[in-house]
Amino acid sequence: MSFQGDPLAFYGRNIIEDYHASLTAKLPLLSTAKSGSFDISDETLRFFPHKKVGILGAGVGGLYTALILDSLNIDYEILEASDRVGGRLLTYKFPGGQKYDYYDAGAMRYPLPKKDEQGQYKNGIMKRLAELITYPPLNQGSDRLKDKLIPYHFEAREGYNLKPGFYYFNGVRERISDKPGSFHADQLGVAPSYIKAGTDAIHTDVIEPFARLLIADIEQGKKEGWRVMMANDSYSLRAYMSFKYIPSVNLDLPPQHLHHKVVNWCELLQSSTKWYDRALSEEIFESLAFARIGGTDFGDVDWQCFDGGSEVLTKKMAEVINQKGERIQFGKRVMAIVSVHNESEKRVYSHVISTLPLPVLRTIGMKDAEMNVKQKNALRQLQYGPSIKIAMHFKEPWWTTKLNIVGGQSFTDLPIRTIVYPSYGVDSDTPSTVLIASYCWTTDAERLGSLATPDKTGALKEMVLHNLAEAHGAPITYEFLHDQFLDMNVKDWSHDPHTMGAFAFFGPGDFEDLYASLTYPAVSGRLHFAGEAISTRHAWVVGALDSAWRAVHEYLSVTKQDDKMQKFKELWGENVEWASPPGQPSEKDKPSRLLLEHLGLTRQAVLAGEIRYADY
Repeated sequence: MSFQGDPLAFYGRNIIEDYHASLTAKLPLLSTAKSGSFDISDETLRFFPHKKVGILGAGVGGLYTALILDSLNIDYEILEASDRVGGRLLTYKFPGGQKYDYYDAGAMRYPLPKKDEQGQYKNGIMKRLAELITYPPLNQGSDRLKDKLIPYHFEAREGYNLKPGFYYFNGVRERISDKPGSFHADQLGVAPSYIKAGTDAIHTDVIEPFARLLIADIEQGKKEGWRVMMANDSYSLRAYMSFKYIPSVNLDLPPQHLHHKVVNWCELLQSSTKWYDRALSEEIFESLAFARIGGTDFGDVDWQCFDGGSEVLTKKMAEVINQKGERIQFGKRVMAIVSVHNESEKRVYSHVISTLPLPVLRTIGMKDAEMNVKQKNALRQLQYGPSIKIAMHFKEPWWTTKLNIVGGQSFTDLPIRTIVYPSYGVDSDTPSTVLIASYCWTTDAERLGSLATPDKTGALKEMVLHNLAEAHGAPITYEFLHDQFLDMNVKDWSHDPHTMGAFAFFGPGDFEDLYASLTYPAVSGRLHFAGEAISTRHAWVVGALDSAWRAVHEYLSVTKQDDKMQKFKELWGENVEWASPPGQPSEKDKPSRLLLEHLGLTRQAVLAGEIRYADY
């Protein structure tokens, strides 16, 4: 078992190994070499063995959990608070529109690994998602999920007479290119040498060395990159650029930390407002996930989306799940999770796997869930990033007919910030006339969210139309857009009670403690945590899948279902986040020994009082 070209898995394993070292230092009498020292099974975990496994949430993580349990003939049911499946995979179809008049309000694009000569997906960060899309039960008959994949144009499509989108900052408009202008950076107090270097080069110079070191660690079997990252894990991106970073010589910049005016200028052109306040490691992970590491073999991906929107994936999963009966219970909001020893409660499960977003889980009654102090604080501490999308339905795809833009994005400092042009239906007789007129994160999303209430949508519509006209310029005017306008839809994930945020948004040092504490079950081993936040690939669909794999592995381990564990491994493979290091004797027989070790050591620490239960 290797890391299969996945530096994020390498990062996660090292976090767990460091955590284990801290536990064994506190438990000197614990011998990890003894047979059975990681046996975390317990007869009490078989309470109500005739009862189902409860899955909380019918998002992609909950549905994936269900597919795994179904393949193992384990009875379960899913409790979903809303009236639909998909969670943060949500496709909105405009009433009265044509086939492609929709947009994905949530996840919308997938950097899937390319295929090898045998037609198999190559290794990489998104491999589990690629394998789910080709999972045989989802591809029976003529309606095959894998046939729904179509190209996603992350950058504008190239071709005869086609052009890229726009940059529009500080009143300066230009077509997107490899060498954008300064956009009046001198008036922001940025020195000429930094303007000459450019924000792209500076941002790359900050991030790529870390990413390259992680990739080199995998290739060479070392930990130097990991150690360098951990030495800087307490920095936000802004703090690192301001207090630690020194530009490379080739940029021909002063050998000193960046002035805050330069940092703010970089954030303006590279990200959303206050994006640089998140953890440095988050920016590095994003560069790896988006395959932005130049000059390496890493990140050889195909950007793809689903014809019909991302809901195609989750609806197909639900269809297969319900073939044996209606196993998804809608309108079932969980109010509390408790440990019970009788069957008088309304719903009793042998085990529960929660795939709920962590802010939602925190609002559930957990007083009797036997969470330890670290778990309780992890739920409190983690923030989910705000995100909002505003889609507009027009009479014609004017971005193509008037401006020759197909796919890609435009970027501006106006309140709408990012404009996303549709990639689906571009070669159709009825191309999409729906534009994601605004896609915002962080502070930008919070501000627009204040105008997303029903009594203010009129003002929001007017602002967005004016912003679109200003960002694109002639021949696109406000009057033209006003005449073209048909409808608008707004999705503000921060104010959705079923999500309370768009995706995990880690601050400096957050990931280390959260990942170690929530990859261990509560309620004496019967409540298992899953979701994109509890994965090295958080903020991505594949993170939800990986965490679901780990939660099912936990369940099978603590209930000692060895026969089903073998089948589980055969059908669903290994998880490189929890793989044994290459070359270890245990690799062949127990590739996931790190996960068993994690469960066992943490249990020993709880029993020894090193990790205490929270006192509510």
